[in-house]
Amino acid sequence: MLQVGVVGAGGMGTRHARNLCRAGARVVAVADAELARAEALAAQCQARSVYRDGRELVADPAVEAVVVASPDPTHAGYVLACLEAGKPVFCEKPLAMRSEEARAIVDREVALGRRLVQVGFQRRYDPEFRALREALRGGAVGKPVLYRLWHRNVRAAYGPTSNAEVLVNSAIHDLDELRWLSGQEVELVHSVVGRTVDPSLGEGVFDLQLLQMGLRDGALALVELNLSAAYGYEVGVEVCGDRGSLTAGLPRGVVARSEGRCGPRVSADWLERFQEAYAAEVSAWVRNVREQRPWPHAWDGYAALVLAEACADSLSTGRPVRLPQEAAPPLYGPPEPPDLP
Repeated sequence: MLQVGVVGAGGMGTRHARNLCRAGARVVAVADAELARAEALAAQCQARSVYRDGRELVADPAVEAVVVASPDPTHAGYVLACLEAGKPVFCEKPLAMRSEEARAIVDREVALGRRLVQVGFQRRYDPEFRALREALRGGAVGKPVLYRLWHRNVRAAYGPTSNAEVLVNSAIHDLDELRWLSGQEVELVHSVVGRTVDPSLGEGVFDLQLLQMGLRDGALALVELNLSAAYGYEVGVEVCGDRGSLTAGLPRGVVARSEGRCGPRVSADWLERFQEAYAAEVSAWVRNVREQRPWPHAWDGYAALVLAEACADSLSTGRPVRLPQEAAPPLYGPPEPPDLP
């Protein structure tokens, strides 16, 4: 049984710890800057060790693999510590705050000659999005010409202080989803525009952003990121091809009629909406550790950050940004496990 240490005992760390126990792994250590929170999660999982510093957890000889679900700015440091220790690591998105940090992780993995890092892009494990991707690959709508993605939160709960932070923390999911669904890299960020919906965020922090991009094969993409949609949590995608369109992520489930309204319920947050995907990705990670083929991998985390930074540049300058055409090192092929559920 794989013995795992969890760094970060907040909402995501707790969710991953519970899913690990169901996936045939054992949580043996928990670390969190708030020791009481780490102790509470450790008690739930019957973990025997508790730490305030995640690096102490990584160094624990009883810990065979690590889940990093701590605050975003700490991710790169903990992942690099895991690589130095030769331990597989599942890192919640983003892999790092800057592409230079993510590239350092990639370079370290390449030097080791082993893929040890899996990034928490859980939409790749969502059944509905996977079904849409399979339909695309099967030619259901012909050649895709337009990808339209939307990502709406009730409010910007984490209080971003810059537009770059909005893109790296939230839009990073949509940017990775675009790369994954299309199988293409973004060639040009045509424009990014934004406005402030929630005035408590402060002047110049845009919780509503529209990203317009061009892919290498000529298709276009439009991403709507709305952190203050108020009504609930909803993400979706429509892909228009030259022979039709496919849509995933529309409200679904039981239709309720009450208080003058008729419609299905919308999820309250990402934890509720993606519980099935979170469980699937952690289960796959446990298997991937054994088979030494983590996916999505460090290059995916790096590529998404490069794209997020290009979007931030376009937003700040008002000009299009052309992305560098980098090829992934051979270590990162094939693109995904062939038998992924």
